[in-house]
Amino acid sequence: MVTPLELFIVSKLGWALVAPSHLLAWAAVAAAGLAVRRHPAAALPATTCALSLLVLLLLPVGDWALRPLEGMYTRPAVEPAAIDGILVLGEGLSGEVLQSRGVPGVGPDGGTLLAAASLARRHPEARLVYSGGSAAWGKAGVPEAVVARHILDDLGLADNRVSYEARSRTTLENLVLSKEMARPAPGGTWLLVASAYHMPRAMLAASRVGWRVIPWPSDYLTTAQGPGPPLSLATNLAHLDLAAHESLGLLVYRLTHGSP
Repeated sequence: MVTPLELFIVSKLGWALVAPSHLLAWAAVAAAGLAVRRHPAAALPATTCALSLLVLLLLPVGDWALRPLEGMYTRPAVEPAAIDGILVLGEGLSGEVLQSRGVPGVGPDGGTLLAAASLARRHPEARLVYSGGSAAWGKAGVPEAVVARHILDDLGLADNRVSYEARSRTTLENLVLSKEMARPAPGGTWLLVASAYHMPRAMLAASRVGWRVIPWPSDYLTTAQGPGPPLSLATNLAHLDLAAHESLGLLVYRLTHGSP
């Protein structure tokens, strides 16, 4: 069985090599190196890189890849009348921005915090747990939970409503450590708030730890069908990276932990 630390290290190193945007960079570097040596093989990586960028400029490849992940789980048609708890997963809050500027940087995943705050206001009986540590390498970084505390405080959620789990580095650790903290009662109603693209992996992790949660996807980046926003090369590539990251994460979880 792979340990959480081993999974964290391998995932970070592997992703640095195989992220679609990084593969384009490696192809460009290879083409430049071969061209400097006047090697005829330079044409292959150069052409591959150029054609890939052209396709990403003209076609919404990133949205095509991301949409199935975002559509895998939906919110229930009827919101539960009573909720025992709300679990929110950290997905990219910048501790470095808070540390250097003294102001929290919400980043692209702030919609999960807004969804959680909205749920908490409608359900004052519910306990809120935010889970997110630091993914910093080789140093003690600022956990996402610290950033989330600043934001949720500003949104009017007092500390007595929210528990913060600040040690997790992976989605599986989010669920393991949050379950230890929350100690959910058997049969209790807990909502899992995460970005829609991240929800499949989050639900798989929840099944691994035996925690029955109701998915509450937020922060959608694609439309349910049809054309999305105007094409942008940067956004298209970012969405392709997200889709690849989540798909690889699902594959790794299934290979290392077996079927649910």
